[in-house]
Amino acid sequence: MNLTDSSIIFWDASVTYLLVFNNPCIYHQTCDVSSAMSNNSFTESLLSSPDVAELYERATRNQFLELAGKGRLPRETLSEWLAQDRLYCQAYARFVGGLISRVHLPKATDRPIAETLEWRALTLLHNALAGIMAEMQLFEKTAGDYGLDLAAVGSGMESEAVGFGPYKTTQGYIDLFDSFAAQPGARTDKPLHEGLLVLWATEVAYLHSWSYAKSQSPQNPDPSQDLDGGALRKHLIDKWTSDQFRAFVKEIEECLEALIARADDTEEVLLASSLSVLKKVLVLEEEFWPIVA
Repeated sequence: MNLTDSSIIFWDASVTYLLVFNNPCIYHQTCDVSSAMSNNSFTESLLSSPDVAELYERATRNQFLELAGKGRLPRETLSEWLAQDRLYCQAYARFVGGLISRVHLPKATDRPIAETLEWRALTLLHNALAGIMAEMQLFEKTAGDYGLDLAAVGSGMESEAVGFGPYKTTQGYIDLFDSFAAQPGARTDKPLHEGLLVLWATEVAYLHSWSYAKSQSPQNPDPSQDLDGGALRKHLIDKWTSDQFRAFVKEIEECLEALIARADDTEEVLLASSLSVLKKVLVLEEEFWPIVA
């Protein structure tokens, strides 16, 4: 993992704007994405698409994140979001299991198996599964420590009478993840690289979202005075913006790039289909954040 690679997408927490590879295509709607591909990596080309720039910003910058970074998010609002994110995590675990089932280790190789791309992808997915399991435990501990409700029902439910369950957007993520899951009824024709694209899109957006939130933090923070008692700024935001998480996102990106390079389709076909997937994920990301007054 190389965090100093100039191709990495990053968020500078000292400012409040996104820097994406210093690529002018992200700002100029007339840019031809196919021409950008000759100079950029595959993921750079995706984020440089005129169709993606505004959508990506909306998915990673909003009032919920601003208030979270400032410690002004009420417990009730955080509870509602965490409750839905926990359901997301449960589906994510099945999703990763489905991706693992798509990794076919080579029957024979002229080098150690640990040096193959398949092993690298398997290691990445193993870490993703371990990470999401730890995340669910962290949610439970944080909820217990700060009086948060992981079955909170808020305004996002079509009818509160049905009780706790996934909101429409959460269900959209569940359906997307389960379309890759290793279970009856799941599609088996979706390739591994498409699954890694979904994984990368969700995680890179999550990293940049919480990096934006962190950039909103007061100069001399006192988390104990936060409306949530300090749950986010003491325990969660630092984890979601850590060097370890950045390295994980970078590893997904590098594995995705390597798998794309092996794909049979042309770059143009891959780019078109991947843009469709990326935009779907970003719409879900934008709508997943609760609307706050």
